[in-house]
Formats: sequence, structure tokens, C-alpha cells
Amino acid sequence: MKDDNSTTYSDINSENDTNFQLNPKIKDNNIELSISLLLTKIIEKNKTNPNYKKLIKRQNKLFLSKKIPKISILEYLYRITKYTYIEKSTLISSLIYIDRLINENVLFLTYYNVHKILIICILLSIKYNEDDIFGNDYYSEISGIPLKELNKLEYEVFKYLKFNFYIKPEEFIIYEEYLDNYCYKNI
Repeated sequence: MKDDNSTTYSDINSENDTNFQLNPKIKDNNIELSISLLLTKIIEKNKTNPNYKKLIKRQNKLFLSKKIPKISILEYLYRITKYTYIEKSTLISSLIYIDRLINENVLFLTYYNVHKILIICILLSIKYNEDDIFGNDYYSEISGIPLKELNKLEYEVFKYLKFNFYIKPEEFIIYEEYLDNYCYKNI
């Protein structure tokens, strides 16, 4: 159950008109760009919330970085996809998990937590969806997060999502189409 203080994909989606043609090049090649643009828009919208500082303070401190990471969301996504060889569907699933965390009022997305949330949701999506996976030590190296911290983050998200990683096909299609359209509209 989401409170009115946090922005989700659905909030961003309701602001946009989706009556336009898709660009097939974008559809196949820029899922990272779409996710990056969407997460950035959610964060920027959250920053305008009058309770922004209060909402950050109530976050699980494990997810907050002391400083905003120097690597952009897009560069981070490119790094992750370069070294993990994951499918587009895994990235879409990870966005659905992020949205579930927001809707459960567990997460208030900021530049201080987006990188950690992103890698953990991608990691869980990989483990649920992919056949070939690496150990957490490999993902620790890719993400720049120490292994013990990565394991703790993974466990916390497991709990927050109530060990439910199943995504209904119709839910997946909604997110996939939205991301395809979002990239086209925002380039």
C-alpha cells in the first residue's frame, strides 16, 4: 500500500499520453536508457515533495549511500548489462520489483539509494529469471558494493517483497510497452 508521498511508475505513466508510434530501434536497443530516464524522473519528482528530507530519514539506512554516487544511473545500468549479459526481460522485471517496493511504502527513491536498489532488484531478477548466474561475489565486484553489504541488501529486499518474485504476463507486458514508449517520447 503506497502512501501519497512516494512516486511510482504508475504516477509517471498517468502523466503521459501514449498515443504514438514506436520506434523499433529504441524498442530493441535502449532499455537501459528508458529505465534510467524513468528512475531519474521519479527521483526528481520525489525531490519536490515537501517531506523529502523526512522521507529519506525514515529509509532503511542500509540502502542509503553517504554521498551520491559519481556514476550516473545510465552508466551504472550499462556497466551491469555489459558484465552480466542479462536479458531485456530481466531489466524489466527489476523495474517491477522497484515499483513494488515503492508501492509497499518501503522505498522512497532518491539519488542516495537508487544504485543500491537497482543492483539488488536486478540481482534478484537474474536469480529468478536467468539460467546462467554468477555468485554474489561477482555482482559485488560489478556493483562496487562490498559482498557482505550486498548480501544484507539482498536479504532485506527478499523480506520487503515477501519472497514474491512472480510477475503476471499481463503486468510484464504493461511495463515493457511503457518502457518502449517512454524512451521514444523522452529522447
